[in-house]
Amino acid sequence: MNINNLVSSSHQSIKIVPSTEDTLKKLGLNVNLDDNVRIWWYQLQMTWQTWKISSTVDNHFVALYNFEEPYRVALVCVIKCQEFKDCKPKTLPYYIIESLQKWGEMNNQIPNDSLKLPAFHIAKMQRNQQFFNMMVQTFNIKTIKDKILPLVKDIIKNDNCKQGSQIVSALELYDDIPIEDLLFPLILQDKINIVDEYLSDSPSQVRPLLTFLDSLLDKKINIREYVQKFLEDHTVYNIKYDKLHHKPLGKFVARLCSKYNVAVATCTNLSKNRTSGGLRYLIYQKYVEHNVSDSVWDDLVKDSLSRTEGCAEEFINILCDYDHIEAIKWAKFFNISETCLPSFLRNLSIQETSVDEENWDDNDDNPSDLYYKLPIDSIIMVDTAEKFHETLSSIIGCNVVSIDCEWKPSFGAVQSQVALIQIATLTNVYLFDTLIFNGKQYTSLWNIFNKSFLDNDEIIKLGFGLEQDLKEIKASVNGLNNIKIKGEGLLDLALLWKNLVDCGLCLPKSNDVEGKGLSSLVQICFGVPLKKSEQCSNWELRPLRQTQIYYAALDAYVLLEVYNYLQNLCQEQNINFEEMCNEVMLDKKPKKTKTVKLETTACSYTKPSKSLRLLIEAELSYLMGYLRYCGIDTIVINTSMAWHDAIGLALSEERNILTSKLKLSCTSKYPQSAILSLDKGTVKDQLQRILTTFHVIITPEDILTRCLYCNGVELRNVGYSELQDLNKNVQIPGNCSIHNTNMYHNDYDDQIDDFFSDSDDDETYISPPVPTNYTQNRKCVTNKGALIDLSHFSKILSYFQTKQNEHILLCESCGKFYWKEEETIKNIHLLITQFINSNM
Repeated sequence: MNINNLVSSSHQSIKIVPSTEDTLKKLGLNVNLDDNVRIWWYQLQMTWQTWKISSTVDNHFVALYNFEEPYRVALVCVIKCQEFKDCKPKTLPYYIIESLQKWGEMNNQIPNDSLKLPAFHIAKMQRNQQFFNMMVQTFNIKTIKDKILPLVKDIIKNDNCKQGSQIVSALELYDDIPIEDLLFPLILQDKINIVDEYLSDSPSQVRPLLTFLDSLLDKKINIREYVQKFLEDHTVYNIKYDKLHHKPLGKFVARLCSKYNVAVATCTNLSKNRTSGGLRYLIYQKYVEHNVSDSVWDDLVKDSLSRTEGCAEEFINILCDYDHIEAIKWAKFFNISETCLPSFLRNLSIQETSVDEENWDDNDDNPSDLYYKLPIDSIIMVDTAEKFHETLSSIIGCNVVSIDCEWKPSFGAVQSQVALIQIATLTNVYLFDTLIFNGKQYTSLWNIFNKSFLDNDEIIKLGFGLEQDLKEIKASVNGLNNIKIKGEGLLDLALLWKNLVDCGLCLPKSNDVEGKGLSSLVQICFGVPLKKSEQCSNWELRPLRQTQIYYAALDAYVLLEVYNYLQNLCQEQNINFEEMCNEVMLDKKPKKTKTVKLETTACSYTKPSKSLRLLIEAELSYLMGYLRYCGIDTIVINTSMAWHDAIGLALSEERNILTSKLKLSCTSKYPQSAILSLDKGTVKDQLQRILTTFHVIITPEDILTRCLYCNGVELRNVGYSELQDLNKNVQIPGNCSIHNTNMYHNDYDDQIDDFFSDSDDDETYISPPVPTNYTQNRKCVTNKGALIDLSHFSKILSYFQTKQNEHILLCESCGKFYWKEEETIKNIHLLITQFINSNM
């Protein structure tokens, strides 16, 4: 056959790939077998098919060693096997090489040098790394590095870094192949599992990789520009460009440090970036949230900047945007040269700031009566072994205690350890100084503490975010490395709170309280929040300030108060409190999770969409068009409306409420189950949750039965002839204008700016059309007297010139037109159709 006949064009070509045997011949391998060897090989294959790995096969295989060239014969037999390119442990080629390796080691036999390059070629064709490593050892391929190195570089250059990393690891070519050439392409492609495999096999390469990656975390380096230059010399496909900036790369470096026990402090730029990020957060907490006292601020700034060099100037530059006097104070404290300060700071006299001891005192202008107060005075610091035993004897006699712990915020390289463990009873709060008790000599104390207290299921230990606290204790306190972090006897009030609300518990004082933290729960229960100004304290300072001691004691004791409050409230509302507590401790799934089945079972929906009426927060106004498109009566809560007024409106109009954050009903007349809190997610996920929660089904008959803009239901069909009549009454000069004052519902004009607003996920959100300039006479109104929106009238006419049999919808209430090809309708329809199809 003439292969030229296969080419249909002069611009086409055929690449002939040589067979494995032809390639090996060019490398000098004799692939022929004499008659005796062929007979032996045929019999070996037949025996293998019957017996696999067995003494029978072993007895037949030993004849190989009597042949003149056993290593060459073994190679030829391997490429003749059916499993040649996937030599797993229980295959014939794997058995051949494994047996040959054992024989060579026992008899001090070595292969001829001429076989090593063909052996490498056979090995690199494998998908099994274990077989590759065995070939390297059997044929001593490491001795021909000079011949293999160019081949490996070509493999890496041609975007096959996975195979390249396997070869480098097996042949120990670490000094010959730069770590950035080998692993950086895999990182760009987000093939982190391959990087992990390589580093696990080659732990000596962890530090070189960290050094390289940390160099990219220098804020002076533009990572994307570096990658572009890198790609000029390297072929890399399928790059994940969303990973090419400091934050994800920093997280990856931190993960490597954690996994391979490398101190983060050795990564200079990572440490610096972490410190800078922590100080930005601290500035935000002080000047925006006002949650940091002056003393806490001073302690953390001093500690963070003294541990990490090179961050002080960046800190001063950020601080200038909030408080230039404070910026000058810290510039003087850290002896920063005036030439390094922002220009406008240089013109200010440092003497004007009067930086003396008085400036470092805590100035707290917040009245104490605005916060929850500790109702007991007995706070006991446990800092000796004697007090430790006495305290333990006291707390193990209690049925319910609360536990909390504190640690210094970790802004820089050094991971903080738990500095204080607080345990509260009804009469006392005990503060265990874990910095004192963290030596090996106190391990026995903590063992007793664990067995008699933490592991004692008879004592209920209350916490808020308890699992995380116990993880921190487990990781940093010697002697508590094996404690359980959840289970019987460990009750997380955060989870209990959520479960109780889901079961219909009404918290009367939840008026306008947002958030899911302990302070929010305390405010809901007792009307005032916790004072959190010491939350970010440096808890490793000794002695602790009185404000720190008070904060630590209050944080633990208030858990008992909340527990008792919720218990009493459940009794009043006939909710089985003990059963709910047991469900949380035993990690039982709440009963409401059974409704997850509704997402895939259309017959489980019991209500038509028209029966659902919704009141939604302004933050969720981007869902309004989708909901109305499905025929759901939806209005937005006015931003000036108080939460209790919104509840009243929902009650009077029999509406369910959608919120962007957890909010609680302020009256027993309105059930908590009627309020749905939507977490962040795609529009599709949020709509699915709404339909699932309220048991709603969407049908084609529901589509576009309600106006997306005014929520009206008086939509009628308009034919082509009526459009032509309307066209006669329309004049379209170039610079005239008219405002459709009835376009939106009057009560919610201030919310329309958020209609279909952007969100932080990757779902497509629709923006309302911007009206163009038209003029029209008085005949261009609906039957209800609303001016007809003619912003897209020319498009409508063009559409119906080709599709005159189709109808367009007109809202009688606001004059808005709807037709299939309108961009807003098209995008909404694509998403809603998925829900309709799932119900069929």
